[in-house]
Amino acid sequence: MTIYVFDLDGTLTPARLPMTKEFESFFLKWAKDKTCFIATGSDIKKVKEQASQKVLDAFEGVYCSMGNVLWKRGEIIYKNEFQANPRLIEKLEEFRSITTYPHELFGNYIEYREGMINFSVLGRDCPYAEREKYFAYDKKTHERERICHLLAEQFPEYDFSIGGMISIDITPKGKGKEQVAHHLRQIYPKLKIVFFGDKTFSGGNDYALAQAVLALGNAAVVQVAGPDVVKDFLKSEYRG
Repeated sequence: MTIYVFDLDGTLTPARLPMTKEFESFFLKWAKDKTCFIATGSDIKKVKEQASQKVLDAFEGVYCSMGNVLWKRGEIIYKNEFQANPRLIEKLEEFRSITTYPHELFGNYIEYREGMINFSVLGRDCPYAEREKYFAYDKKTHERERICHLLAEQFPEYDFSIGGMISIDITPKGKGKEQVAHHLRQIYPKLKIVFFGDKTFSGGNDYALAQAVLALGNAAVVQVAGPDVVKDFLKSEYRG
């Protein structure tokens, strides 16, 4: 038996878009006799915007907010609280005010979630087309990468990682996605764990979980670039 763990946004779904009906149909058939979990930086509200209840019911559990909340069958199993350093919030406001991004900015740029903060210079209330515009800008300027580096120097008690197309995930040290690996290993001490994510590289918000899974042993990490890659991999490597 194998335990399968999936990032959601950009892995099982297109970035910040709902899971396609085609992929949903495939995945529900594939997952029928599997033990699967979601591990995402999103809160449960955003998860439900991207995955139908039918899909969520196919998972044993959903780790939200970088693993700081675990949902099972609509109930919270555990939840970590978090009180941000006021100086950190001031610094996020400063980065928002000095950005060189040349287009419109939107609201909800500092979003408090259970156990973490999600920060976006652009603002999460933006239309999808604006996400693509900022993502292209960030690819050229590496703004999020620079922000993460500067914040890590000033606030070593936190972890900063790039998430999705527009945001940065901020968690207390040791309270990022890596905690999912340790929690699962307690429940399944001898079973293989396979993790699929689109940002398993250094600096990405799947990196800590990928590294933790591998360090625990009897595990594998699959770097993907969207649902089509996941589908091809599951069909060829993990048919069950």
